[in-house]
Amino acid sequence: MKFNLSVIGGLVIFQTVLSACGPSQSELASKKIRISESLLAKGDTVNCLLHLDSVPKLYPEAGSELNKAIRITNRIYTFQLSYQREKLTSAKTAILTLIRDFKPEKGEFEKYTVYIPNRQVFDKSWSRSFVQVYLNEKGDLTLASNYYGEQWLNHTSLRIEKEGLTVKTDSVPLDNINNHHNDFGGTNWEKVTYKGTQADLVIAMIAANWDKKLKAVFKGKISYIMWLEDYDKKAIKESFELSKAFRTKSEAEKMISVLEKKIKV
Repeated sequence: MKFNLSVIGGLVIFQTVLSACGPSQSELASKKIRISESLLAKGDTVNCLLHLDSVPKLYPEAGSELNKAIRITNRIYTFQLSYQREKLTSAKTAILTLIRDFKPEKGEFEKYTVYIPNRQVFDKSWSRSFVQVYLNEKGDLTLASNYYGEQWLNHTSLRIEKEGLTVKTDSVPLDNINNHHNDFGGTNWEKVTYKGTQADLVIAMIAANWDKKLKAVFKGKISYIMWLEDYDKKAIKESFELSKAFRTKSEAEKMISVLEKKIKV
């Protein structure tokens, strides 16, 4: 019995000595921080922050190293916060500049304000055929093909053509709520509204080529072909830019809120 107690006591002492000879929490935390600094130097901010965040969890007794990890983390988040604030300022400036050329509208039951290019509002465009783009304050874009003529096209889609490039919308059936027909004193009016990926591609194509000749094909039982007017192409480009500014503003505001909470005082 005495022998067994002696063996056990010896093992305890041996393990204590081994533990004392191993790296301390401060040394291990310092190693983690060195790795994080190396990652930061390479531009790998994500993994750098993962290493820094692990320091207080793994080595809670490494006082000075914990403070250093916090300082580095704060420096990273402060830089990111500054960048997001610059993005927000830039987006707000763009919105103030662009929005002058838009008319805001909000129906009684609509959640968001809609912005329509001044040149494309109903009062100025009801008696012509044209391609229209408008957006809401979230930055969501809507594309529409408006036809005004003597015969019904019953068109269901829109195709935009440029030399060597063609982009088209999805088809909107005649009985769909987004395919409207009406008549004004014997003249026919059709408006088809498009949303989604294909519509976004058409808008982006027009915005990128607004200074070039673009052909629009209203595809139906009878196809109607027209060249886009310069002021319509410009209005679509500005709608696209305003949409990006609204989205950038929203994203920056969310990121600023998140980053402000991450910085430790």
